[in-house]
Amino acid sequence: MSGRKKKLSMKLKRYNVILIASLVALMLLLGILMIFQMFGYSGDYKVVSRKENIEKSKKSDGKDFETIGWVRVQGTNIDYPLYGLLSTGYDYPVTKSYLWSLNLDSEFHSTMLVYGHNVMNLGAPPEAHGDDFVRMEELMNFVYYDFAKENQFIQLSIDGKDYLYQVFAVNFMYYKDLDNYPHGNWSQTATNSYIERIMEETIYDFSTKYKKDDKILSVVTCSRFFGDGKSYDLIVTGRLVGDEEPVKLAKVYRNKNYEKIAERLKGADENEE
Repeated sequence: MSGRKKKLSMKLKRYNVILIASLVALMLLLGILMIFQMFGYSGDYKVVSRKENIEKSKKSDGKDFETIGWVRVQGTNIDYPLYGLLSTGYDYPVTKSYLWSLNLDSEFHSTMLVYGHNVMNLGAPPEAHGDDFVRMEELMNFVYYDFAKENQFIQLSIDGKDYLYQVFAVNFMYYKDLDNYPHGNWSQTATNSYIERIMEETIYDFSTKYKKDDKILSVVTCSRFFGDGKSYDLIVTGRLVGDEEPVKLAKVYRNKNYEKIAERLKGADENEE
């Protein structure tokens, strides 16, 4: 083989190696993107232990209340300790008003509600963020469709473990109606009634569905979203994500119940003009 042909052959080999390497890299990139799409890593939630936060919070416990856990809500500043009154076990403490538990005690229950104040952002349209929001004001962001599409996870840290819940219902309920549900351990009948109602009144339909015997967690705050004198609770409810389940954002659809939300948001905007 002449020197010229030999050089040409070597160039072709180099080009082939570069081409093959480029194709392999492209295939790997496409594979990674497919995995991300399948398992929803883009924009999804990563559980981070709050054990140290809980231990630090316990050092500031008073004689009437104690730190019993921690709650985080994706996309919000809600990353707060859970407090319980020593005297009643479920009512909220006056001196620690970030979050408190309605029915958390020494046993991990199948149905749990966590309550917190909404002091600075009661009406409509709710402000997404504020420097003075130090309680549950940002839970109101769930009335915005774009927010609900990108933020669907609630982390509960309690008894030395971290649990992840995925939202499957967002709804408003007249506060006295919610007060009629158990202040403590829930029976299966009460749980079924509660699930049936929030599923009927949810303002979104999620591709993540509640399944019988799923453990659920509702994060609740007060609201005057529908105007003064109309005291409703905003309830964001998730189902416990199993250890083997992928952490993947669900698809979200506005349903007929969202119409009243859209009307209220529009009406409030017009009143501001």
